[in-house]
Amino acid sequence: MIEVILLMMLGNADALTDLQIDIDEQTEKVAELEAEFEELKIEKRDKEIKMNVLFVEYKSWDNKKEFEESGSAMKIYYHNKAIESKDLWRVEFQALKFIDIDYNLLEHDLETAKVLLEKMEGDFEKIEKANSNPDRYTNVSLSLSKNCQTMIEYGLYTNCPTYRELAELFDTTNPTASGHFVDMGYDVKRVGVMDRHWKFYETEDNFDLIMVDPDAPFQSKSIAIEIQASKFTTLSVIGSDNSRSFNQASYTTWENFKQTPNCKKIIVAPDLELIKQAVEYAKNNCNGEIEVLETTVVHQEPTPHNDRNWKDSPALVYQNWLYNAIQNNKELRLGLD
Repeated sequence: MIEVILLMMLGNADALTDLQIDIDEQTEKVAELEAEFEELKIEKRDKEIKMNVLFVEYKSWDNKKEFEESGSAMKIYYHNKAIESKDLWRVEFQALKFIDIDYNLLEHDLETAKVLLEKMEGDFEKIEKANSNPDRYTNVSLSLSKNCQTMIEYGLYTNCPTYRELAELFDTTNPTASGHFVDMGYDVKRVGVMDRHWKFYETEDNFDLIMVDPDAPFQSKSIAIEIQASKFTTLSVIGSDNSRSFNQASYTTWENFKQTPNCKKIIVAPDLELIKQAVEYAKNNCNGEIEVLETTVVHQEPTPHNDRNWKDSPALVYQNWLYNAIQNNKELRLGLD
């Protein structure tokens, strides 16, 4: 907190940019953890369903065995099938224990990452308010995320556009004031930027200043568009408040576009059509709509249950059945505890 207060007092644009970079990295980390957690959740659910099926199969074979004569071929057959189902259940149970460990650890990591991201965004807003002009910025900066830059530099497969492509499509800067691009082989890089170069354009009426590969001070004084390395899904297009996306038994997700509440920053997926619209949106003072913005309404169907008595709910009935079944058949757990 002391560090944040000092930054607010000093109005350090470089430090503000560094914090924004950290937020971007943390946002990507949260997105990756969420995707990983959802996959593990599905795996855990599938494993539990498979165990339930095996348990039912075991009981079925075991019950059939009771109606056969001792020593008969059918009794031996049903007994062997019951043992086979029980052994398979044990294998799945052991696998589920490891999944549960990973599940709990990943859930903790995800919650911790979300809390840290929320704190970082809160600190960023505090610094930004202390340093910002009450008027909304109208200049636009366009940059690649650190992941995009790394993949391009090392020749890895990526959908990220290069600065070379972006400069040809969007950059409106004057190289005398805002520096020029040098060819690095894998991409171009801006060099020779004058201090406070944006002042150079203030004498030109209605000039749309768009800077590709911006320097840190200009990025902090512009509507900053950052291109992510991959597509992403968000529960909130504006800011981190996702309460508006939930509606009773459904929720809405948006794809590949997100902005801060004051439109100080916009992140987009590596899609040129979406990037073009984001640039136009920023030039228009963040007014208008993104035409290619995809939304998905996810419906969560409740378990059918007309009785208002919660004790009769299918979920609780199933849990009680499973508990009683395990208690009554403890031999299944031999060698597992």
